[in-house]
Amino acid sequence: MSFDISTLGGLKPTEPLDLENYADQREYVPIPKKGRYTVQSPENFSQETFSVSKSSGALVAQVDPKIVGPTNEGFVVRFTKPSAKIYKRNGVNVSQLGDYLRACGLKTKLTNSQEQADAIESTTNLTYQADLDWKAYNKKTGFSVEGMEKFPSDGNGGYLPWIEDPNDYEVDEATGAIIMDAQGEPVRKRLRANVFVARFVPAT
Repeated sequence: MSFDISTLGGLKPTEPLDLENYADQREYVPIPKKGRYTVQSPENFSQETFSVSKSSGALVAQVDPKIVGPTNEGFVVRFTKPSAKIYKRNGVNVSQLGDYLRACGLKTKLTNSQEQADAIESTTNLTYQADLDWKAYNKKTGFSVEGMEKFPSDGNGGYLPWIEDPNDYEVDEATGAIIMDAQGEPVRKRLRANVFVARFVPAT
């Protein structure tokens, strides 16, 4: 049976919908909880791995680790970009990039940026340990939070992977008006928790 919908009022023309070439909704994958994980460095690096920090001029390398255990296997901690900017720790020169290389088990002297880049490239597919945590940031308002325990409780001893920005609100795209909830209160913008490497654990 075919129904005639030509009599429906206000129906606007629609764009073509190709159900063969379609973007299905992805299955929800819980983000890793705060803790220590065994992770694996990328399968390969490329020229795009490396960049220069605009603020310090130091070498930066994108080394997005993939979790291999004990849980959340396959989850990739994206935009992990340790910097080679030097600072002092207990009177010794260190850097984020140095912390990454130490976690991967490297113990050598690196005297220039090219040697640092070569050392990064040598870590392909290596496994190491990292402490992961949650953070959220709203560029629009500058509101930020870091640390899983600062996110809302889920009521079951855990935490919700989002937090409301007290200074930003959901807006109706058509009218530009702030969206109100059933109680007449403005709906605050929810910021999604992102997982980041809080610490590269030195290899023993």
